[in-house]
Amino acid sequence: MTILIIGGAAQGKSAFARTLSPEQDIIDDLHVRVQRALCDNTALPQAAEFAGKTVVCQEVGGGVVPMDAQEREWRECTGRLCCDIAAQADRVYRVYCGIATCIKGAS
Repeated sequence: MTILIIGGAAQGKSAFARTLSPEQDIIDDLHVRVQRALCDNTALPQAAEFAGKTVVCQEVGGGVVPMDAQEREWRECTGRLCCDIAAQADRVYRVYCGIATCIKGAS
């Protein structure tokens, strides 16, 4: 089962992920992986790589649009990847203040 968990920084996403999945099945840093790939000029992660995993990603698309082009590219790539993972996911949760809300699939 593929699960995507999104939310702002320090909102309890990782703790919630640990209640759903074994530790080895959790990808806890999707936004960092995208940033690292862009900085290293390597292939961006693809949604298929995360099949059967619980993926945790910090929301990076809200707020003021960065002036820096690389920051904008990172936000765009992270957002598009989250959309692709959400499309294939069995469940998608948004965590806010430690409270998880199921926004796709059965909770």
